[in-house]
Amino acid sequence: MKKQIQGIAFILFGILLCCAEQGINHILLASFNDFPFSLFGILSGCVGLNFVFQKDKNE
Repeated sequence: MKKQIQGIAFILFGILLCCAEQGINHILLASFNDFPFSLFGILSGCVGLNFVFQKDKNE
């Protein structure tokens, strides 16, 4: 059950990164070119999906 909750947290963090990409680039990283936060959001969402659908070893 703990892995599933961690997976849901990763998915929500990925959604947050995808939605806030323009704001983060504009406010925090003004000196850099656009950093691909949406790519990291998609990758963390994939890790989250893996955690959610992973079978527990106890079952």
